[in-house]
Amino acid sequence: MKNKKNIKNFFSIPLRSRVAFSVCENLLGKSPGGYIISWHDLSAEIFKSQVESLFPSEPIPLEELIKRYKAGKSIKKCFALTFDDGVKSTVKDVSAVCEKMNWPVTFYLPTGYLNGDILPYQKIQFINEKLPDDNYIIPDSLKKFEKNILSKKKLIKLLIKMLYVEHFSLINNFLDYFIKKILDKEKTNSLKDWCPKSISWEEIEKLSKNPIISFQSHGVSHTAVSSLIEKEIENEMLNSKKLIEQHTNKRVHSFCYPYGSSKSIGKLAPKIASKYFDSGTTLIRGRIKNSDPFYLPRIDLYENDTPHAVRLKVVLN
Repeated sequence: MKNKKNIKNFFSIPLRSRVAFSVCENLLGKSPGGYIISWHDLSAEIFKSQVESLFPSEPIPLEELIKRYKAGKSIKKCFALTFDDGVKSTVKDVSAVCEKMNWPVTFYLPTGYLNGDILPYQKIQFINEKLPDDNYIIPDSLKKFEKNILSKKKLIKLLIKMLYVEHFSLINNFLDYFIKKILDKEKTNSLKDWCPKSISWEEIEKLSKNPIISFQSHGVSHTAVSSLIEKEIENEMLNSKKLIEQHTNKRVHSFCYPYGSSKSIGKLAPKIASKYFDSGTTLIRGRIKNSDPFYLPRIDLYENDTPHAVRLKVVLN
């Protein structure tokens, strides 16, 4: 991972110049194509520097970007800012920056997390940190796995792989089995305290009064929708949509597919999303030109992306 970061930063050095960035976009024919940026959890200071690195392009509301795109209007030098998952510190800090800079921003919320649930990937992070290095027996109920004894390293890899394709009932049973081992050993209920807090509904009600801050649907349980049947997908979409609308008094117009890969989305979910939303966003990297409005790519950015590395990602997509 460190080597990949170093390589990326090395090749992005020429893009430290804003002029070079604009020239590269024009030469590659990228400038007419708008795009959506995605983040999860990072400091407001880094977020601000990353957005500023993309000037003279400017952020506009996600809803406006999609409307322009659907109408065939120009989205040249335009992009939208989106954040997934609703971690309290990120939403509050980023909102403060966006209010100051007048940058429209969209936060995709998994409503179960706001109602007290722990997100599946947070459980995996907890297991990875707390579970001792050892070999572990896979529960007998999980017959589908060939090997029933795995090292911790292989177990974590399996858990991550499962997140992208498995039904929430299976993945939660699997995760809770190993979490219980940790909690029994530590004789504590430390999982809730260990996980980052979600933004509260009360805070969302206050923030949503600002027209530049938007809250959209990320489902209820943060489950790979490809693992769900039609009725379950509709429940994830409609229940989260209804709850967010109740707390914001604004229409929820966009759905973000949890995990965002093609194998996590499947073919059915975009069809269902088209009934209830104006757009659906993925984590498949790219610009929105020639994209299905219910299968929109985004360009994912992370805390270790320097401003010139951000420009490199944008130029290459």
